[in-house]
Amino acid sequence: MSDTSRIVGISNRIAVLSNDLKNSLLDMDVNIKKLQLLKKDSYFDYFETARRNYQDVLAEIIEQDKKRGAPTRYWRDIDQTFGGHIQSGVSMEQAMNDEYIWIDVDVMEQWMDAIAEARRDNEKRIKQALKLINPLSQEVMTRCWIGLFISILVGILGVWLISRSVIVPLNKFKSGLKLVSDDNYMYEMDITSKDEFGELAAAFNDMNRQLKADDDIRSDFIATLSHEIRSPLSSIRESVNMLTEEVLGPVNNRQKKFLTIAADEIARITSLLNHLLDASILVSGVKKRPVSPFDPNKLIQSAISSITPGAQARGIRMEFEGLKKPPMVKCNEHEIMQVIINILDNAVKFSPDNRRVDVCLTRGPGKHFLTCSISDEGPGIPEDKKSLIFKKYYRAREVRKHMDGVGLGLNIARRIVQANGGEIFVENRPEKGCTFSFTLPVF
Repeated sequence: MSDTSRIVGISNRIAVLSNDLKNSLLDMDVNIKKLQLLKKDSYFDYFETARRNYQDVLAEIIEQDKKRGAPTRYWRDIDQTFGGHIQSGVSMEQAMNDEYIWIDVDVMEQWMDAIAEARRDNEKRIKQALKLINPLSQEVMTRCWIGLFISILVGILGVWLISRSVIVPLNKFKSGLKLVSDDNYMYEMDITSKDEFGELAAAFNDMNRQLKADDDIRSDFIATLSHEIRSPLSSIRESVNMLTEEVLGPVNNRQKKFLTIAADEIARITSLLNHLLDASILVSGVKKRPVSPFDPNKLIQSAISSITPGAQARGIRMEFEGLKKPPMVKCNEHEIMQVIINILDNAVKFSPDNRRVDVCLTRGPGKHFLTCSISDEGPGIPEDKKSLIFKKYYRAREVRKHMDGVGLGLNIARRIVQANGGEIFVENRPEKGCTFSFTLPVF
Protein backbone atom coordinates (compact mmCIF):
# COMPACT_ATOMS: atom_id res chain seq x y z
CA MET A 1 0.00 0.00 0.00
CA SER A 2 2.93 2.32 0.72
CA ASP A 3 4.41 1.66 -2.77
CA THR A 4 1.04 2.23 -4.40
CA SER A 5 0.54 5.46 -2.48
CA ARG A 6 4.00 6.61 -3.61
CA ILE A 7 3.13 5.88 -7.25
CA VAL A 8 -0.10 7.84 -6.91
CA GLY A 9 1.84 10.76 -5.49
CA ILE A 10 4.32 10.68 -8.38
CA SER A 11 1.53 10.43 -10.96
CA ASN A 12 -0.28 13.40 -9.42
CA ARG A 13 2.95 15.39 -9.61
CA ILE A 14 3.37 14.42 -13.29
CA ALA A 15 -0.23 15.51 -13.95
CA VAL A 16 0.54 18.97 -12.54
CA LEU A 17 3.83 19.21 -14.44
CA SER A 18 2.28 18.06 -17.73
CA ASN A 19 -0.25 20.85 -17.48
CA ASP A 20 2.64 23.31 -17.02
CA LEU A 21 4.36 21.70 -20.02
CA LYS A 22 1.32 22.25 -22.20
CA ASN A 23 0.99 25.87 -21.05
CA SER A 24 4.68 26.53 -21.73
CA LEU A 25 4.31 25.20 -25.30
CA LEU A 26 1.27 27.42 -25.88
CA ASP A 27 3.14 30.42 -24.42
CA MET A 28 6.03 29.87 -26.87
CA ASP A 29 3.66 29.78 -29.84
CA VAL A 30 1.70 32.85 -28.70
CA ASN A 31 4.75 34.97 -27.88
CA ILE A 32 6.58 34.25 -31.17
CA LYS A 33 3.48 35.33 -33.08
CA LYS A 34 3.16 38.52 -30.99
CA LEU A 35 6.83 39.25 -31.60
CA GLN A 36 6.38 39.01 -35.36
CA LEU A 37 3.25 41.15 -35.21
CA LEU A 38 4.18 43.87 -32.69
CA LYS A 39 7.97 43.79 -33.02
CA LYS A 40 8.54 44.22 -29.26
CA ASP A 41 11.65 42.80 -27.64
CA SER A 42 9.82 41.70 -24.52
CA TYR A 43 7.92 39.02 -26.42
CA PHE A 44 11.15 37.40 -27.39
CA ASP A 45 12.12 37.32 -23.71
CA TYR A 46 8.78 35.76 -22.90
CA PHE A 47 9.35 33.20 -25.62
CA GLU A 48 12.79 32.30 -24.21
CA THR A 49 11.38 32.02 -20.66
CA ALA A 50 8.60 29.67 -21.81
CA ARG A 51 11.14 27.63 -23.81
CA ARG A 52 13.47 27.16 -20.78
CA ASN A 53 10.49 26.39 -18.56
CA TYR A 54 9.33 23.76 -21.06
CA GLN A 55 12.72 22.10 -21.01
CA ASP A 56 12.96 22.11 -17.20
CA VAL A 57 9.43 20.77 -16.75
CA LEU A 58 9.91 17.98 -19.31
CA ALA A 59 13.20 16.97 -17.65
CA GLU A 60 11.48 16.75 -14.26
CA ILE A 61 8.58 14.74 -15.74
CA ILE A 62 11.01 12.20 -17.21
CA GLU A 63 12.84 11.98 -13.87
CA GLN A 64 9.56 11.48 -11.96
CA ASP A 65 8.45 8.86 -14.49
CA LYS A 66 11.57 6.83 -13.74
CA LYS A 67 10.69 6.75 -10.04
CA ARG A 68 7.47 4.86 -10.75
CA GLY A 69 9.50 1.73 -11.47
CA ALA A 70 7.81 1.19 -14.85
CA PRO A 71 8.41 4.38 -16.91
CA THR A 72 6.23 5.03 -19.94
CA ARG A 73 7.49 5.76 -23.49
CA TYR A 74 5.30 8.84 -23.97
CA TRP A 75 7.47 11.53 -22.38
CA ARG A 76 10.74 10.30 -23.90
CA ASP A 77 9.05 10.07 -27.31
CA ILE A 78 7.89 13.66 -26.94
CA ASP A 79 11.39 14.77 -26.05
CA GLN A 80 12.98 12.87 -28.94
CA THR A 81 10.33 13.79 -31.50
CA PHE A 82 9.81 17.47 -30.78
CA GLY A 83 12.89 18.42 -28.77
CA GLY A 84 14.69 19.83 -31.80
CA HIS A 85 12.05 22.55 -32.26
CA ILE A 86 12.86 24.25 -28.97
CA GLN A 87 16.64 24.24 -29.07
CA SER A 88 18.25 27.64 -28.60
CA GLY A 89 20.09 29.36 -31.49
CA VAL A 90 17.34 31.55 -33.00
CA SER A 91 18.14 35.25 -32.67
CA MET A 92 15.53 37.92 -32.04
CA GLU A 93 16.08 39.41 -35.55
CA GLN A 94 15.39 36.02 -37.14
CA ALA A 95 12.31 35.54 -35.04
CA MET A 96 10.96 38.99 -36.02
CA ASN A 97 11.17 38.16 -39.70
CA ASP A 98 7.68 37.67 -41.07
CA GLU A 99 8.87 34.78 -43.16
CA TYR A 100 10.23 32.91 -40.11
CA ILE A 101 8.09 29.96 -39.02
CA TRP A 102 9.27 28.41 -35.78
CA ILE A 103 7.00 25.33 -36.20
CA ASP A 104 4.41 24.10 -38.66
CA VAL A 105 0.78 24.04 -37.63
CA ASP A 106 0.54 20.30 -38.27
CA VAL A 107 3.59 19.64 -36.10
CA MET A 108 2.12 21.83 -33.35
CA GLU A 109 -1.11 19.82 -33.41
CA GLN A 110 0.84 16.53 -33.27
CA TRP A 111 2.88 17.93 -30.39
CA MET A 112 -0.24 18.89 -28.41
CA ASP A 113 -1.85 15.53 -29.21
CA ALA A 114 1.23 13.71 -27.92
CA ILE A 115 1.12 15.66 -24.64
CA ALA A 116 -2.63 14.98 -24.33
CA GLU A 117 -2.07 11.26 -24.93
CA ALA A 118 0.68 11.20 -22.31
CA ARG A 119 -1.63 12.97 -19.82
CA ARG A 120 -4.42 10.44 -20.46
CA ASP A 121 -2.00 7.59 -19.83
CA ASN A 122 -0.94 9.26 -16.59
CA GLU A 123 -4.56 9.66 -15.46
CA LYS A 124 -5.17 6.00 -16.28
CA ARG A 125 -2.25 5.01 -14.07
CA ILE A 126 -3.67 7.15 -11.23
CA LYS A 127 -7.06 5.45 -11.48
CA GLN A 128 -5.49 1.98 -11.50
CA ALA A 129 -3.41 2.81 -8.43
CA LEU A 130 -6.44 4.22 -6.61
CA LYS A 131 -8.43 1.06 -7.39
CA LEU A 132 -5.63 -0.93 -5.81
CA ILE A 133 -5.38 1.39 -2.81
CA ASN A 134 -9.09 1.30 -1.91
CA PRO A 135 -9.32 -2.42 -0.99
CA LEU A 136 -5.90 -2.17 0.66
CA SER A 137 -7.14 0.79 2.68
CA GLN A 138 -10.25 -1.11 3.73
CA GLU A 139 -8.13 -4.07 4.74
CA VAL A 140 -5.79 -1.81 6.70
CA MET A 141 -8.72 -0.15 8.47
CA THR A 142 -10.24 -3.54 9.27
CA ARG A 143 -6.95 -4.77 10.68
CA CYS A 144 -6.53 -1.50 12.59
CA TRP A 145 -9.95 -1.92 14.20
CA ILE A 146 -9.18 -5.53 15.04
CA GLY A 147 -5.80 -4.51 16.46
CA LEU A 148 -7.40 -1.70 18.44
CA PHE A 149 -10.03 -4.06 19.82
CA ILE A 150 -7.38 -6.61 20.78
CA SER A 151 -5.25 -3.86 22.33
CA ILE A 152 -8.22 -2.65 24.37
CA LEU A 153 -8.96 -6.20 25.55
CA VAL A 154 -5.32 -6.75 26.46
CA GLY A 155 -5.25 -3.38 28.22
CA ILE A 156 -8.42 -4.13 30.16
CA LEU A 157 -7.09 -7.56 31.08
CA GLY A 158 -3.79 -6.03 32.19
CA VAL A 159 -5.53 -3.36 34.26
CA TRP A 160 -7.81 -6.01 35.78
CA LEU A 161 -4.87 -8.24 36.68
CA ILE A 162 -2.89 -5.36 38.16
CA SER A 163 -5.84 -3.94 40.06
CA ARG A 164 -6.81 -7.39 41.29
CA SER A 165 -3.29 -7.97 42.60
CA VAL A 166 -3.67 -4.76 44.60
CA ILE A 167 -7.38 -4.57 45.44
CA VAL A 168 -7.81 -8.17 46.63
CA PRO A 169 -5.07 -7.91 49.27
CA LEU A 170 -6.34 -4.46 50.31
CA ASN A 171 -9.85 -5.83 50.76
CA LYS A 172 -8.45 -8.65 52.88
CA PHE A 173 -6.56 -6.14 55.00
CA LYS A 174 -9.70 -4.05 55.32
CA SER A 175 -11.74 -7.05 56.48
CA GLY A 176 -9.00 -8.12 58.88
CA LEU A 177 -8.67 -4.67 60.43
CA LYS A 178 -12.44 -4.41 60.85
CA LEU A 179 -12.51 -7.75 62.65
CA VAL A 180 -9.63 -6.71 64.89
CA SER A 181 -11.48 -3.50 65.75
CA ASP A 182 -14.41 -5.72 66.76
CA ASP A 183 -12.11 -7.72 69.11
CA ASN A 184 -12.13 -10.70 66.76
CA TYR A 185 -8.59 -12.09 66.59
CA MET A 186 -9.40 -15.38 64.80
CA TYR A 187 -8.91 -14.03 61.27
CA GLU A 188 -5.69 -14.83 59.42
CA MET A 189 -4.80 -13.51 55.99
CA ASP A 190 -3.98 -16.12 53.36
CA ILE A 191 -1.67 -13.86 51.34
CA THR A 192 1.46 -15.88 50.54
CA SER A 193 3.05 -13.68 47.88
CA LYS A 194 6.70 -12.68 48.22
CA ASP A 195 6.04 -8.97 47.79
CA GLU A 196 5.27 -6.22 50.29
CA PHE A 197 1.68 -7.47 50.68
CA GLY A 198 2.96 -10.89 51.76
CA GLU A 199 5.29 -9.35 54.33
CA LEU A 200 2.51 -7.11 55.62
CA ALA A 201 0.12 -10.08 55.85
CA ALA A 202 2.68 -12.10 57.82
CA ALA A 203 3.18 -9.19 60.21
CA PHE A 204 -0.60 -8.81 60.57
CA ASN A 205 -1.07 -12.51 61.33
CA ASP A 206 1.72 -12.40 63.94
CA MET A 207 0.10 -9.37 65.53
CA ASN A 208 -3.32 -11.05 65.49
CA ARG A 209 -1.98 -14.21 67.11
CA GLN A 210 -0.29 -12.16 69.81
CA LEU A 211 -3.45 -10.16 70.47
CA LYS A 212 -5.49 -13.35 70.65
CA ALA A 213 -3.03 -14.91 73.09
CA ASP A 214 -3.11 -11.79 75.28
CA ASP A 215 -6.91 -11.66 75.13
CA ASP A 216 -7.18 -15.36 76.00
CA ILE A 217 -4.89 -14.88 79.01
CA ARG A 218 -6.93 -11.89 80.16
CA SER A 219 -10.24 -13.69 79.66
CA ASP A 220 -9.02 -16.80 81.48
CA PHE A 221 -7.76 -14.68 84.33
CA ILE A 222 -11.02 -12.76 84.62
CA ALA A 223 -13.11 -15.93 84.40
CA THR A 224 -11.00 -17.66 87.06
CA LEU A 225 -11.04 -14.59 89.30
CA SER A 226 -14.79 -14.19 88.91
CA HIS A 227 -15.42 -17.83 89.83
CA GLU A 228 -13.11 -17.59 92.79
CA ILE A 229 -14.77 -14.42 94.07
CA ARG A 230 -18.36 -15.59 93.55
CA SER A 231 -18.13 -18.37 96.13
CA PRO A 232 -17.03 -16.19 99.08
CA LEU A 233 -19.30 -13.41 97.81
CA SER A 234 -22.29 -15.75 97.93
CA SER A 235 -21.44 -16.65 101.54
CA ILE A 236 -21.19 -12.98 102.43
CA ARG A 237 -24.52 -12.23 100.72
CA GLU A 238 -26.29 -15.04 102.55
CA SER A 239 -24.78 -13.94 105.85
CA VAL A 240 -25.95 -10.36 105.29
CA ASN A 241 -29.42 -11.61 104.34
CA MET A 242 -29.62 -13.71 107.49
CA LEU A 243 -28.62 -10.71 109.62
CA THR A 244 -31.13 -8.48 107.81
CA GLU A 245 -33.93 -11.04 108.29
CA GLU A 246 -32.94 -11.27 112.04
CA VAL A 247 -32.36 -15.02 111.79
CA LEU A 248 -29.40 -14.67 114.16
CA GLY A 249 -31.15 -12.24 116.47
CA PRO A 250 -32.75 -8.82 116.48
CA VAL A 251 -31.00 -5.79 114.85
CA ASN A 252 -31.75 -2.12 115.36
CA ASN A 253 -32.57 0.40 112.64
CA ARG A 254 -29.04 1.72 112.35
CA GLN A 255 -27.73 -1.82 111.89
CA LYS A 256 -30.40 -2.51 109.27
CA LYS A 257 -29.32 0.63 107.37
CA PHE A 258 -25.72 -0.53 107.14
CA LEU A 259 -26.79 -4.10 106.32
CA THR A 260 -28.90 -2.72 103.45
CA ILE A 261 -25.91 -0.75 102.14
CA ALA A 262 -23.79 -3.89 102.35
CA ALA A 263 -26.43 -5.90 100.46
CA ASP A 264 -26.61 -3.25 97.71
CA GLU A 265 -22.83 -3.25 97.32
CA ILE A 266 -22.77 -7.03 97.21
CA ALA A 267 -25.46 -6.94 94.47
CA ARG A 268 -23.41 -4.37 92.54
CA ILE A 269 -20.26 -6.49 92.75
CA THR A 270 -22.26 -9.59 91.75
CA SER A 271 -23.59 -7.71 88.69
CA LEU A 272 -20.05 -6.72 87.69
CA LEU A 273 -18.85 -10.31 88.06
CA ASN A 274 -21.77 -11.53 85.95
CA HIS A 275 -20.79 -9.07 83.21
CA LEU A 276 -17.21 -10.30 83.32
CA LEU A 277 -18.32 -13.93 83.11
CA ASP A 278 -20.75 -13.16 80.27
CA ALA A 279 -17.96 -11.46 78.33
CA SER A 280 -15.63 -14.43 78.85
CA ILE A 281 -18.29 -16.91 77.78
CA LEU A 282 -19.16 -14.89 74.66
CA VAL A 283 -15.50 -14.63 73.66
CA SER A 284 -14.90 -18.35 74.12
CA GLY A 285 -17.97 -19.24 72.09
CA VAL A 286 -18.79 -22.23 74.26
CA LYS A 287 -22.18 -20.92 75.22
CA LYS A 288 -25.00 -22.52 73.22
CA ARG A 289 -27.74 -20.27 71.92
CA PRO A 290 -31.10 -22.04 71.79
CA VAL A 291 -33.34 -20.10 69.42
CA SER A 292 -37.08 -19.97 69.98
CA PRO A 293 -39.70 -17.58 68.59
CA PHE A 294 -40.89 -14.82 70.91
CA ASP A 295 -42.96 -11.64 70.78
CA PRO A 296 -40.60 -8.61 70.65
CA ASN A 297 -43.27 -6.26 72.06
CA LYS A 298 -43.62 -8.34 75.21
CA LEU A 299 -39.87 -8.77 75.63
CA ILE A 300 -39.23 -5.02 75.39
CA GLN A 301 -42.07 -4.22 77.78
CA SER A 302 -40.65 -6.73 80.25
CA ALA A 303 -37.19 -5.13 79.98
CA ILE A 304 -38.69 -1.67 80.50
CA SER A 305 -40.52 -2.89 83.58
CA SER A 306 -37.27 -4.07 85.15
CA ILE A 307 -35.63 -0.66 84.56
CA THR A 308 -38.63 1.51 85.43
CA PRO A 309 -38.19 1.65 89.25
CA GLY A 310 -34.68 3.08 88.98
CA ALA A 311 -35.80 5.49 86.24
CA GLN A 312 -38.82 6.72 88.21
CA ALA A 313 -36.60 7.49 91.17
CA ARG A 314 -34.97 10.16 89.01
CA GLY A 315 -38.14 11.31 87.29
CA ILE A 316 -37.21 9.68 83.96
CA ARG A 317 -40.16 8.49 81.86
CA MET A 318 -39.96 5.39 79.65
CA GLU A 319 -41.97 5.57 76.41
CA PHE A 320 -42.43 2.54 74.17
CA GLU A 321 -43.82 2.52 70.62
CA GLY A 322 -44.26 -1.05 69.45
CA LEU A 323 -45.72 -2.79 66.39
CA LYS A 324 -49.38 -3.74 66.22
CA LYS A 325 -48.74 -7.18 64.77
CA PRO A 326 -45.04 -7.85 65.07
CA PRO A 327 -43.52 -10.98 63.52
CA MET A 328 -41.91 -13.49 65.86
CA VAL A 329 -38.22 -12.86 66.45
CA LYS A 330 -35.70 -15.62 65.69
CA CYS A 331 -33.14 -15.14 68.49
CA ASN A 332 -32.21 -16.29 71.97
CA GLU A 333 -34.82 -14.54 74.13
CA HIS A 334 -32.72 -14.36 77.31
CA GLU A 335 -29.74 -12.83 75.48
CA ILE A 336 -31.84 -10.21 73.67
CA MET A 337 -33.40 -9.29 77.01
CA GLN A 338 -29.90 -8.71 78.36
CA VAL A 339 -29.07 -6.47 75.34
CA ILE A 340 -32.16 -4.32 75.87
CA ILE A 341 -31.55 -4.01 79.63
CA ASN A 342 -27.89 -3.06 79.07
CA ILE A 343 -28.81 -0.29 76.61
CA LEU A 344 -31.77 0.92 78.71
CA ASP A 345 -29.58 0.99 81.80
CA ASN A 346 -27.03 3.17 79.99
CA ALA A 347 -29.79 5.45 78.66
CA VAL A 348 -31.15 6.01 82.18
CA LYS A 349 -27.65 6.37 83.64
CA PHE A 350 -26.59 9.13 81.21
CA SER A 351 -29.93 10.99 81.00
CA PRO A 352 -30.45 14.06 83.23
CA ASP A 353 -33.23 13.89 85.80
CA ASN A 354 -36.83 14.44 84.72
CA ARG A 355 -36.21 13.53 81.09
CA ARG A 356 -37.48 10.79 78.78
CA VAL A 357 -36.16 7.59 77.22
CA ASP A 358 -37.90 6.45 74.02
CA VAL A 359 -37.99 2.86 72.82
CA CYS A 360 -39.24 2.20 69.28
CA LEU A 361 -39.73 -1.05 67.34
CA THR A 362 -39.93 -0.80 63.55
CA ARG A 363 -39.85 -3.11 60.55
CA GLY A 364 -36.74 -3.39 58.41
CA PRO A 365 -34.24 -3.29 56.98
CA GLY A 366 -35.82 -5.59 54.41
CA LYS A 367 -38.47 -8.20 55.07
CA HIS A 368 -36.45 -10.38 57.42
CA PHE A 369 -35.46 -7.95 60.18
CA LEU A 370 -36.88 -5.71 62.87
CA THR A 371 -35.06 -2.71 64.33
CA CYS A 372 -35.20 -1.75 68.00
CA SER A 373 -34.13 1.84 68.73
CA ILE A 374 -33.50 3.30 72.19
CA SER A 375 -33.07 7.09 72.42
CA ASP A 376 -32.04 9.19 75.40
CA GLU A 377 -31.54 12.90 76.11
CA GLY A 378 -28.05 12.59 77.53
CA PRO A 379 -24.85 14.35 76.39
CA GLY A 380 -24.45 12.19 73.29
CA ILE A 381 -21.26 10.52 72.10
CA PRO A 382 -18.36 12.43 70.50
CA GLU A 383 -17.73 11.41 66.90
CA ASP A 384 -14.19 10.25 67.65
CA LYS A 385 -15.49 7.95 70.41
CA LYS A 386 -18.17 6.13 68.40
CA SER A 387 -15.73 3.48 67.23
CA LEU A 388 -14.56 2.84 70.80
CA ILE A 389 -17.73 2.51 72.87
CA PHE A 390 -18.34 -1.10 71.78
CA LYS A 391 -14.82 -2.19 72.66
CA LYS A 392 -14.27 -4.35 75.70
CA TYR A 393 -13.47 -2.48 78.95
CA TYR A 394 -13.73 0.92 77.30
CA ARG A 395 -15.13 3.70 79.50
CA ALA A 396 -15.04 7.37 78.62
CA ARG A 397 -12.75 9.44 80.80
CA GLU A 398 -15.64 11.76 81.75
CA VAL A 399 -17.58 8.97 83.51
CA ARG A 400 -14.85 6.92 85.12
CA LYS A 401 -14.87 8.80 88.42
CA HIS A 402 -18.58 9.14 89.11
CA MET A 403 -20.25 6.13 87.44
CA ASP A 404 -20.02 2.42 88.17
CA GLY A 405 -19.16 -0.23 85.59
CA VAL A 406 -16.29 -1.97 83.89
CA GLY A 407 -17.05 -1.06 80.27
CA LEU A 408 -18.55 -4.38 79.21
CA GLY A 409 -22.26 -3.67 78.77
CA LEU A 410 -22.13 -2.42 75.17
CA ASN A 411 -19.44 -4.92 74.22
CA ILE A 412 -21.62 -7.77 75.47
CA ALA A 413 -24.63 -6.26 73.67
CA ARG A 414 -22.74 -6.11 70.39
CA ARG A 415 -21.45 -9.67 70.67
CA ILE A 416 -24.92 -11.00 71.49
CA VAL A 417 -26.59 -9.10 68.62
CA GLN A 418 -23.97 -10.22 66.08
CA ALA A 419 -24.09 -13.82 67.36
CA ASN A 420 -27.87 -13.78 66.78
CA GLY A 421 -27.56 -12.51 63.21
CA GLY A 422 -28.12 -8.79 63.73
CA GLU A 423 -26.16 -5.53 63.79
CA ILE A 424 -25.90 -2.75 66.35
CA PHE A 425 -24.99 0.90 65.78
CA VAL A 426 -25.31 4.32 67.40
CA GLU A 427 -26.18 7.79 66.10
CA ASN A 428 -26.27 11.17 67.81
CA ARG A 429 -29.60 12.94 67.79
CA PRO A 430 -29.75 16.44 66.25
CA GLU A 431 -31.30 17.99 69.36
CA LYS A 432 -29.51 16.14 72.17
CA GLY A 433 -28.62 12.64 73.25
CA CYS A 434 -28.09 9.58 71.10
CA THR A 435 -29.95 6.58 69.69
CA PHE A 436 -28.75 2.99 69.94
CA SER A 437 -30.32 0.71 67.35
CA PHE A 438 -29.97 -3.00 66.72
CA THR A 439 -31.57 -5.36 64.24
CA LEU A 440 -33.25 -8.69 64.97
CA PRO A 441 -33.94 -11.46 62.45
CA VAL A 442 -37.54 -12.67 62.24
CA PHE A 443 -39.24 -15.86 61.14
